[in-house]
Amino acid sequence: NAKEKDIIVNTIFCGNYQQGINTDWKKGATLTGGEYMAIDHNKRIVHIVTPYDDVIIKLNSKLNSTYISYGAMGSAKLELQSRQDDNAMEMEEAVAVKRAVSKSSGMYNNSTWDLIDASEDEEFDLASIKKEELPKALRDKSKAELNAFIGEKRAERKKIQKEIKELNAKRESYISKHAQQEKGELENVMLKAIKRQAEAKQYKWE
Repeated sequence: NAKEKDIIVNTIFCGNYQQGINTDWKKGATLTGGEYMAIDHNKRIVHIVTPYDDVIIKLNSKLNSTYISYGAMGSAKLELQSRQDDNAMEMEEAVAVKRAVSKSSGMYNNSTWDLIDASEDEEFDLASIKKEELPKALRDKSKAELNAFIGEKRAERKKIQKEIKELNAKRESYISKHAQQEKGELENVMLKAIKRQAEAKQYKWE
């Protein structure tokens, strides 16, 4: 057998660590002086917390303040947007971060109830919006004042979206780096085991 021939056997069980022990995978390794390892294929992929998450979530709150509701359903849609953010945060911080990132993209468009998105359309006519369909704070403003206000909020939104995108790029880089470290854990454990075994037999590792 392997032990009699001085062959070291290392075993890797694909499943729960204890299950591997119960099914003699560890015994098979220790009998030959080898090491037992397990890969838990049912392990849940966890969210890697980054230094950028909290900042992105705070920027998302600022982003919400740039929306100007209009129309019969405008205020309800604005409230729904905030509620969806809260729901995402309750689910998991990672979900809230991803939602904030998606809101910073050009794909997130609310032209049916947000004046800024609506005004991006060349055919949009601010004069067609009734005063009573605007937020109370804007109803007494002239068309010129409204256009100026929309311009200010648009610039503010673009600035925030740019910040979120830049932070998300750093966040993804951070996640990639740490995910690689986690991915390499088994490989490192295996190499360390082989090195220890080689040294015990007075082999040199170069």
